[in-house]
Amino acid sequence: MTRHLLKLVWNRKRTNALIVAEIFISLLVIFAVLAGAVNFATNWRRPLGYDYHDVWNIRADLEHEENPEKNPHMHESMMHVLHEAQSFPEVVAAAGSNTPAYGFSTDSNGTDMNGHYVDLIVDDVTDDFTRTMQLHVLRGRFFTREDDAAQYRPAVVDENTARSLFGTLDVVGRKITWKDTPEDTLRIVGVVSGYRKAGETSDPVNMVFRRVAPDHKFGGLIRNIIVRVRPGTSAAFEETLLNRLQAAAPDMSFRLQHMDRMRRDALRLYLAPVVLLSVIALFLISMVTLGLTGVLWQNVTRRTREIGLRRATGATGSRVHRQILGEVLLLASIACAIGVVVILQLPILGAFRVVTPASFTTGLIGALAAIYALTLLCGLYPSWLASRLQPADALRYE
Repeated sequence: MTRHLLKLVWNRKRTNALIVAEIFISLLVIFAVLAGAVNFATNWRRPLGYDYHDVWNIRADLEHEENPEKNPHMHESMMHVLHEAQSFPEVVAAAGSNTPAYGFSTDSNGTDMNGHYVDLIVDDVTDDFTRTMQLHVLRGRFFTREDDAAQYRPAVVDENTARSLFGTLDVVGRKITWKDTPEDTLRIVGVVSGYRKAGETSDPVNMVFRRVAPDHKFGGLIRNIIVRVRPGTSAAFEETLLNRLQAAAPDMSFRLQHMDRMRRDALRLYLAPVVLLSVIALFLISMVTLGLTGVLWQNVTRRTREIGLRRATGATGSRVHRQILGEVLLLASIACAIGVVVILQLPILGAFRVVTPASFTTGLIGALAAIYALTLLCGLYPSWLASRLQPADALRYE
Protein backbone atom coordinates (compact mmCIF):
# COMPACT_ATOMS: atom_id res chain seq x y z
CA MET A 1 0.00 0.00 0.00
CA THR A 2 2.82 2.38 0.86
CA ARG A 3 4.57 1.74 -2.46
CA HIS A 4 1.30 2.39 -4.27
CA LEU A 5 0.82 5.68 -2.42
CA LEU A 6 4.41 6.73 -3.17
CA LYS A 7 3.84 6.01 -6.87
CA LEU A 8 0.62 8.04 -6.88
CA VAL A 9 2.34 10.96 -5.13
CA TRP A 10 5.28 10.83 -7.55
CA ASN A 11 3.04 10.76 -10.61
CA ARG A 12 1.52 14.09 -9.48
CA LYS A 13 4.74 15.57 -8.18
CA ARG A 14 4.14 19.10 -9.48
CA THR A 15 0.80 19.46 -7.73
CA ASN A 16 2.03 17.68 -4.63
CA ALA A 17 5.14 19.88 -4.45
CA LEU A 18 2.85 22.85 -3.77
CA ILE A 19 1.08 20.96 -0.99
CA VAL A 20 4.41 19.92 0.56
CA ALA A 21 5.65 23.52 0.43
CA GLU A 22 2.51 24.80 2.19
CA ILE A 23 2.76 22.16 4.91
CA PHE A 24 6.49 22.89 5.34
CA ILE A 25 5.88 26.62 5.82
CA SER A 26 3.04 25.90 8.23
CA LEU A 27 5.32 23.64 10.27
CA LEU A 28 7.95 26.37 10.63
CA VAL A 29 5.37 28.98 11.63
CA ILE A 30 3.62 26.73 14.16
CA PHE A 31 6.97 25.67 15.62
CA ALA A 32 8.07 29.29 16.11
CA VAL A 33 4.77 30.24 17.76
CA LEU A 34 4.62 27.19 20.05
CA ALA A 35 8.29 27.34 21.07
CA GLY A 36 7.94 31.03 21.90
CA ALA A 37 4.69 30.46 23.81
CA VAL A 38 6.12 27.58 25.85
CA ASN A 39 9.26 29.58 26.63
CA PHE A 40 7.14 32.57 27.69
CA ALA A 41 4.90 30.43 29.92
CA THR A 42 7.93 28.74 31.49
CA ASN A 43 9.61 32.06 32.26
CA TRP A 44 6.39 33.54 33.63
CA ARG A 45 6.14 30.77 36.25
CA ARG A 46 9.70 31.26 37.48
CA PRO A 47 10.19 33.41 40.59
CA LEU A 48 11.61 36.89 40.05
CA GLY A 49 13.90 36.83 43.06
CA TYR A 50 12.61 40.19 44.35
CA ASP A 51 9.40 42.05 45.19
CA TYR A 52 8.49 45.10 43.10
CA HIS A 53 5.31 46.02 45.01
CA ASP A 54 5.38 49.36 46.91
CA VAL A 55 8.75 50.16 45.34
CA TRP A 56 9.55 53.51 43.71
CA ASN A 57 12.52 54.17 41.46
CA ILE A 58 14.01 57.68 41.41
CA ARG A 59 16.46 58.20 38.57
CA ALA A 60 18.98 61.02 38.65
CA ASP A 61 19.87 62.71 35.38
CA LEU A 62 23.67 62.48 35.16
CA GLU A 63 23.98 62.54 31.39
CA HIS A 64 25.33 66.09 31.42
CA GLU A 65 28.36 64.97 33.46
CA GLU A 66 31.47 63.58 31.78
CA ASN A 67 32.58 60.23 33.26
CA PRO A 68 30.34 60.50 36.37
CA GLU A 69 31.56 57.08 37.57
CA LYS A 70 35.01 58.56 38.23
CA ASN A 71 33.76 61.79 39.76
CA PRO A 72 33.94 61.66 43.59
CA HIS A 73 31.67 64.70 43.82
CA MET A 74 28.89 62.87 41.97
CA HIS A 75 29.26 59.90 44.30
CA GLU A 76 29.02 62.12 47.37
CA SER A 77 25.95 63.85 45.97
CA MET A 78 24.17 60.58 45.25
CA MET A 79 25.01 59.18 48.69
CA HIS A 80 23.65 62.38 50.25
CA VAL A 81 20.45 62.02 48.23
CA LEU A 82 20.17 58.39 49.37
CA HIS A 83 20.57 59.45 53.00
CA GLU A 84 17.78 62.02 52.58
CA ALA A 85 15.46 59.40 51.09
CA GLN A 86 16.08 57.10 54.05
CA SER A 87 15.08 59.78 56.56
CA PHE A 88 11.33 59.77 55.80
CA PRO A 89 9.00 57.77 58.08
CA GLU A 90 7.03 56.64 55.01
CA VAL A 91 10.15 54.91 53.67
CA VAL A 92 10.71 51.35 54.86
CA ALA A 93 14.09 51.04 53.15
CA ALA A 94 16.08 52.77 50.42
CA ALA A 95 19.13 51.78 48.42
CA GLY A 96 21.13 52.84 45.41
CA SER A 97 21.38 50.94 42.12
CA ASN A 98 23.04 51.62 38.80
CA THR A 99 20.75 49.45 36.63
CA PRO A 100 17.56 48.56 38.53
CA ALA A 101 14.92 46.01 37.63
CA TYR A 102 12.63 46.92 34.69
CA GLY A 103 14.97 49.83 33.93
CA PHE A 104 15.77 48.99 30.27
CA SER A 105 19.48 49.35 31.06
CA THR A 106 22.03 46.57 31.45
CA ASP A 107 25.70 46.46 32.34
CA SER A 108 27.11 43.21 30.96
CA ASN A 109 30.55 41.69 31.30
CA GLY A 110 32.04 38.23 31.20
CA THR A 111 34.78 35.97 32.40
CA ASP A 112 36.48 32.74 31.36
CA MET A 113 35.85 29.82 33.66
CA ASN A 114 37.01 26.24 33.07
CA GLY A 115 37.68 26.91 29.41
CA HIS A 116 34.34 28.52 28.53
CA TYR A 117 33.11 32.10 28.51
CA VAL A 118 30.31 33.04 30.92
CA ASP A 119 28.16 36.14 30.33
CA LEU A 120 27.40 38.10 33.48
CA ILE A 121 24.99 40.95 34.22
CA VAL A 122 26.36 43.47 36.72
CA ASP A 123 24.69 46.00 38.99
CA ASP A 124 26.39 48.37 41.43
CA VAL A 125 24.30 48.66 44.60
CA THR A 126 24.49 49.88 48.18
CA ASP A 127 24.18 47.91 51.40
CA ASP A 128 20.39 48.16 51.89
CA PHE A 129 19.57 46.82 48.44
CA THR A 130 18.60 43.37 49.73
CA ARG A 131 16.18 44.86 52.28
CA THR A 132 14.71 47.27 49.75
CA MET A 133 14.13 44.68 47.01
CA GLN A 134 13.56 41.84 49.51
CA LEU A 135 16.12 39.44 48.12
CA HIS A 136 16.49 35.97 49.61
CA VAL A 137 20.04 35.21 50.76
CA LEU A 138 20.96 31.54 50.27
CA ARG A 139 24.61 31.55 51.34
CA GLY A 140 26.77 33.99 53.27
CA ARG A 141 25.42 37.53 53.59
CA PHE A 142 24.72 40.73 51.72
CA PHE A 143 26.90 43.83 51.96
CA THR A 144 27.46 45.46 55.35
CA ARG A 145 29.87 47.93 56.93
CA GLU A 146 32.15 44.96 57.57
CA ASP A 147 33.17 45.26 53.92
CA ASP A 148 34.70 48.73 54.43
CA ALA A 149 38.05 47.08 55.26
CA ALA A 150 37.94 44.56 52.39
CA GLN A 151 41.04 44.18 50.24
CA TYR A 152 38.98 43.08 47.22
CA ARG A 153 35.73 44.60 46.08
CA PRO A 154 32.88 42.61 47.66
CA ALA A 155 30.32 40.96 45.41
CA VAL A 156 27.09 39.03 45.83
CA VAL A 157 26.04 36.62 43.08
CA ASP A 158 22.75 34.91 42.39
CA GLU A 159 22.41 31.13 42.30
CA ASN A 160 22.58 31.00 38.49
CA THR A 161 25.97 32.71 38.50
CA ALA A 162 27.28 30.44 41.25
CA ARG A 163 26.33 27.32 39.30
CA SER A 164 27.52 28.70 35.95
CA LEU A 165 30.95 29.67 37.31
CA PHE A 166 31.63 27.09 39.99
CA GLY A 167 28.94 24.40 39.73
CA THR A 168 27.88 24.84 43.36
CA LEU A 169 26.25 27.36 45.70
CA ASP A 170 29.11 27.14 48.20
CA VAL A 171 31.12 29.94 46.62
CA VAL A 172 31.58 32.37 49.52
CA GLY A 173 35.19 33.50 49.55
CA ARG A 174 35.85 32.71 45.88
CA LYS A 175 36.91 35.36 43.41
CA ILE A 176 35.70 36.57 40.03
CA THR A 177 38.23 38.02 37.60
CA TRP A 178 37.00 39.90 34.57
CA LYS A 179 38.31 39.00 31.15
CA ASP A 180 38.70 42.63 30.03
CA THR A 181 39.71 44.19 33.37
CA PRO A 182 41.51 41.56 35.45
CA GLU A 183 42.57 44.19 37.97
CA ASP A 184 38.94 44.63 39.13
CA THR A 185 38.82 41.32 40.99
CA LEU A 186 35.69 40.61 43.04
CA ARG A 187 35.41 38.54 46.20
CA ILE A 188 32.08 36.77 46.75
CA VAL A 189 30.53 37.31 50.19
CA GLY A 190 27.05 35.91 49.54
CA VAL A 191 24.62 34.14 47.22
CA VAL A 192 21.00 35.17 46.61
CA SER A 193 18.19 33.41 44.78
CA GLY A 194 17.92 33.81 41.02
CA TYR A 195 17.46 37.49 40.13
CA ARG A 196 15.67 38.28 36.86
CA LYS A 197 16.12 42.03 36.50
CA ALA A 198 14.29 42.22 33.16
CA GLY A 199 11.13 40.73 34.67
CA GLU A 200 8.80 37.81 34.02
CA THR A 201 9.43 37.58 30.29
CA SER A 202 13.21 37.17 30.58
CA ASP A 203 15.25 34.00 30.72
CA PRO A 204 17.36 33.33 33.82
CA VAL A 205 20.57 35.37 33.75
CA ASN A 206 23.86 35.33 35.64
CA MET A 207 23.59 38.27 38.04
CA VAL A 208 26.45 39.87 39.96
CA PHE A 209 26.01 42.68 42.51
CA ARG A 210 29.04 44.86 43.29
CA ARG A 211 29.17 46.98 46.42
CA VAL A 212 29.25 50.75 46.19
CA ALA A 213 31.01 51.76 49.41
CA PRO A 214 30.14 55.04 51.20
CA ASP A 215 33.77 56.17 50.81
CA HIS A 216 33.86 55.24 47.09
CA LYS A 217 36.77 52.89 47.84
CA PHE A 218 36.38 50.65 44.78
CA GLY A 219 34.52 53.10 42.58
CA GLY A 220 31.12 52.55 41.06
CA LEU A 221 28.16 54.89 40.87
CA ILE A 222 24.47 54.69 41.68
CA ARG A 223 22.20 56.46 39.19
CA ASN A 224 18.94 55.39 40.83
CA ILE A 225 17.51 55.61 44.32
CA ILE A 226 15.18 52.68 44.99
CA VAL A 227 12.66 53.36 47.74
CA ARG A 228 10.33 50.87 49.41
CA VAL A 229 7.42 52.77 50.93
CA ARG A 230 4.87 51.65 53.43
CA PRO A 231 1.72 50.06 51.88
CA GLY A 232 -0.97 52.66 51.29
CA THR A 233 1.42 55.61 50.97
CA SER A 234 -0.42 58.37 49.12
CA ALA A 235 0.67 59.92 45.84
CA ALA A 236 1.08 63.26 47.64
CA PHE A 237 4.26 61.90 49.21
CA GLU A 238 5.88 61.73 45.77
CA GLU A 239 6.06 65.52 45.53
CA THR A 240 7.35 65.86 49.09
CA LEU A 241 10.06 63.29 48.45
CA LEU A 242 11.17 64.81 45.15
CA ASN A 243 11.31 68.30 46.63
CA ARG A 244 13.54 67.11 49.46
CA LEU A 245 15.86 65.28 47.08
CA GLN A 246 16.01 68.26 44.75
CA ALA A 247 16.99 70.47 47.67
CA ALA A 248 19.70 67.99 48.65
CA ALA A 249 21.20 68.03 45.12
CA PRO A 250 20.19 71.28 43.34
CA ASP A 251 22.43 70.56 40.36
CA MET A 252 20.56 67.33 39.53
CA SER A 253 17.11 66.53 38.20
CA PHE A 254 15.09 63.51 39.28
CA ARG A 255 12.32 61.41 37.76
CA LEU A 256 10.15 59.15 39.92
CA GLN A 257 8.48 55.99 38.64
CA HIS A 258 6.54 53.29 40.44
CA MET A 259 8.18 49.96 39.77
CA ASP A 260 4.86 48.26 39.07
CA ARG A 261 4.32 50.81 36.28
CA MET A 262 7.84 50.18 35.02
CA ARG A 263 6.91 46.49 34.96
CA ARG A 264 3.73 47.25 33.01
CA ASP A 265 5.67 49.29 30.44
CA ALA A 266 8.25 46.52 30.08
CA LEU A 267 5.51 43.93 29.54
CA ARG A 268 3.83 46.10 26.91
CA LEU A 269 7.09 46.61 25.08
CA TYR A 270 7.71 42.87 25.05
CA LEU A 271 4.19 41.70 24.31
CA ALA A 272 3.37 44.16 21.51
CA PRO A 273 5.55 42.46 18.85
CA VAL A 274 4.67 39.02 20.25
CA VAL A 275 0.93 39.65 19.85
CA LEU A 276 1.48 41.13 16.38
CA LEU A 277 3.53 38.14 15.24
CA SER A 278 0.98 35.73 16.74
CA VAL A 279 -1.86 37.41 14.82
CA ILE A 280 0.16 37.27 11.61
CA ALA A 281 0.98 33.60 12.25
CA LEU A 282 -2.67 32.79 12.94
CA PHE A 283 -3.72 34.56 9.74
CA LEU A 284 -1.02 32.74 7.77
CA ILE A 285 -2.02 29.35 9.17
CA SER A 286 -5.69 30.07 8.39
CA MET A 287 -4.83 30.97 4.81
CA VAL A 288 -2.69 27.85 4.47
CA THR A 289 -5.55 25.73 5.85
CA LEU A 290 -8.02 27.16 3.35
CA GLY A 291 -5.52 26.88 0.51
CA LEU A 292 -4.60 23.31 1.40
CA THR A 293 -8.26 22.30 1.54
CA GLY A 294 -8.85 23.91 -1.86
CA VAL A 295 -5.83 22.23 -3.44
CA LEU A 296 -6.87 18.81 -2.12
CA TRP A 297 -10.43 19.39 -3.27
CA GLN A 298 -9.25 20.34 -6.75
CA ASN A 299 -6.90 17.36 -6.76
CA VAL A 300 -9.79 14.98 -6.05
CA THR A 301 -11.97 16.63 -8.73
CA ARG A 302 -9.27 16.13 -11.37
CA ARG A 303 -9.02 12.46 -10.45
CA THR A 304 -12.67 11.66 -11.03
CA ARG A 305 -11.92 9.09 -13.75
CA GLU A 306 -9.23 7.38 -11.69
CA ILE A 307 -11.46 7.15 -8.62
CA GLY A 308 -14.47 6.05 -10.69
CA LEU A 309 -12.34 3.28 -12.20
CA ARG A 310 -11.28 2.10 -8.75
CA ARG A 311 -14.91 2.00 -7.64
CA ALA A 312 -15.83 0.05 -10.79
CA THR A 313 -13.16 -2.56 -10.03
CA GLY A 314 -14.57 -3.20 -6.56
CA ALA A 315 -13.02 -0.59 -4.27
CA THR A 316 -15.42 0.48 -1.52
CA GLY A 317 -16.04 4.06 -0.51
CA SER A 318 -14.18 3.58 2.77
CA ARG A 319 -11.08 2.29 0.94
CA VAL A 320 -11.09 5.32 -1.35
CA HIS A 321 -11.54 7.50 1.73
CA ARG A 322 -8.51 5.88 3.40
CA GLN A 323 -6.45 6.17 0.23
CA ILE A 324 -6.95 9.93 -0.05
CA LEU A 325 -6.18 10.43 3.65
CA GLY A 326 -3.13 8.19 3.28
CA GLU A 327 -1.83 10.35 0.46
CA VAL A 328 -2.37 13.47 2.58
CA LEU A 329 -0.50 11.92 5.52
CA LEU A 330 2.33 10.85 3.20
CA LEU A 331 2.67 14.40 1.86
CA ALA A 332 2.60 15.72 5.44
CA SER A 333 5.32 13.25 6.43
CA ILE A 334 7.55 14.37 3.55
CA ALA A 335 7.07 18.03 4.48
CA CYS A 336 7.63 17.31 8.19
CA ALA A 337 10.83 15.37 7.45
CA ILE A 338 12.20 18.36 5.54
CA GLY A 339 11.02 20.73 8.26
CA VAL A 340 12.58 18.70 11.07
CA VAL A 341 15.92 18.67 9.26
CA VAL A 342 15.76 22.47 8.93
CA ILE A 343 14.60 23.07 12.52
CA LEU A 344 17.32 20.84 13.98
CA GLN A 345 19.91 23.17 12.46
CA LEU A 346 18.64 26.10 14.55
CA PRO A 347 20.55 25.20 17.75
CA ILE A 348 23.77 25.45 15.75
CA LEU A 349 22.74 29.00 14.82
CA GLY A 350 22.13 29.93 18.47
CA ALA A 351 18.44 29.14 18.94
CA PHE A 352 19.02 28.20 22.58
CA ARG A 353 19.88 31.82 23.29
CA VAL A 354 16.27 32.68 22.48
CA VAL A 355 14.40 29.64 23.84
CA THR A 356 15.35 26.89 26.24
CA PRO A 357 16.05 23.34 25.01
CA ALA A 358 12.86 22.16 26.72
CA SER A 359 10.79 24.84 24.95
CA PHE A 360 12.49 23.98 21.65
CA THR A 361 11.65 20.28 22.02
CA THR A 362 8.08 20.92 23.17
CA GLY A 363 7.53 23.36 20.32
CA LEU A 364 8.80 20.85 17.75
CA ILE A 365 6.65 17.99 19.06
CA GLY A 366 3.61 20.25 19.29
CA ALA A 367 4.17 21.57 15.75
CA LEU A 368 4.39 18.05 14.33
CA ALA A 369 1.21 17.03 16.11
CA ALA A 370 -0.57 20.19 14.93
CA ILE A 371 0.54 19.67 11.31
CA TYR A 372 -0.75 16.09 11.19
CA ALA A 373 -4.04 17.16 12.78
CA LEU A 374 -4.30 20.12 10.39
CA THR A 375 -3.62 18.08 7.25
CA LEU A 376 -6.06 15.36 8.33
CA LEU A 377 -8.68 18.03 8.95
CA CYS A 378 -8.04 19.57 5.52
CA GLY A 379 -8.26 16.16 3.87
CA LEU A 380 -11.48 14.99 5.48
CA TYR A 381 -13.92 16.76 3.18
CA PRO A 382 -12.10 16.06 -0.13
CA SER A 383 -11.68 12.39 0.84
CA TRP A 384 -15.36 12.22 1.79
CA LEU A 385 -16.26 13.59 -1.66
CA ALA A 386 -14.06 10.98 -3.29
CA SER A 387 -15.68 8.15 -1.30
CA ARG A 388 -19.14 9.18 -2.56
CA LEU A 389 -18.11 9.14 -6.23
CA GLN A 390 -19.94 6.49 -8.29
CA PRO A 391 -18.47 4.69 -11.34
CA ALA A 392 -21.13 6.19 -13.59
CA ASP A 393 -19.94 9.69 -12.68
CA ALA A 394 -16.64 9.04 -14.48
CA LEU A 395 -18.52 8.68 -17.79
CA ARG A 396 -19.24 12.42 -17.77
CA TYR A 397 -15.52 13.04 -18.35
CA GLU A 398 -15.21 10.64 -21.30
